[in-house]
Amino acid sequence: MSDDHERFMRRCLQLAATARDRGDTPVGGVVALDGVILGEGAETLPTGRSVTGHAEILACQAALDATGRRDLAAAVLYTTAEPCFMCAYVIRQLRISLVVYGLETPAVGGVTSIHPILTDPALDDWRPAPAVIGGVMREECGRLKVR
Repeated sequence: MSDDHERFMRRCLQLAATARDRGDTPVGGVVALDGVILGEGAETLPTGRSVTGHAEILACQAALDATGRRDLAAAVLYTTAEPCFMCAYVIRQLRISLVVYGLETPAVGGVTSIHPILTDPALDDWRPAPAVIGGVMREECGRLKVR
C-alpha cells in the first residue's frame, strides 16, 4: 500500500469517527490531487438536512468549491466505504481518476453490487470509469460502528 493511500485513509477514518460521534453513519471521504487534500467530508446522514450528505459527495463538492474547477480529473477519492450508486454517479460525472476505499458495501456499492455503476464499462462512452482499489485499511474501516 502506498504511503499516500494510508495517509489519506487515516484522515478518512478521523472524519468517519467525527460523523459517528454526532450520530451519523461513520463514513469519511477525502479528495486529493498530487498529494494535497482538495476537499473532505464526514457523512451527515441521518442527522443532516440534505439527502445528498454522503461523505464522498461532500468531499467532492468541497474540492470543487476550493479549486473553482468544473471537474476533478486526475484527482483521487479516498473513502472508508465503497461508494454507493449515487456517489458512483457523481464520481464518474466529475471524472475522478482513482477511487480508494476501505470496506465493501455489496448491497448498494458502485463496485461490488449487482449494479456496478462505478466500474461498468458500458458507461464508458458517457464518462470513463475510474481505477478502483478496494480493501485499503479494511479492518480499521470495519471497526467504525455507530454509537
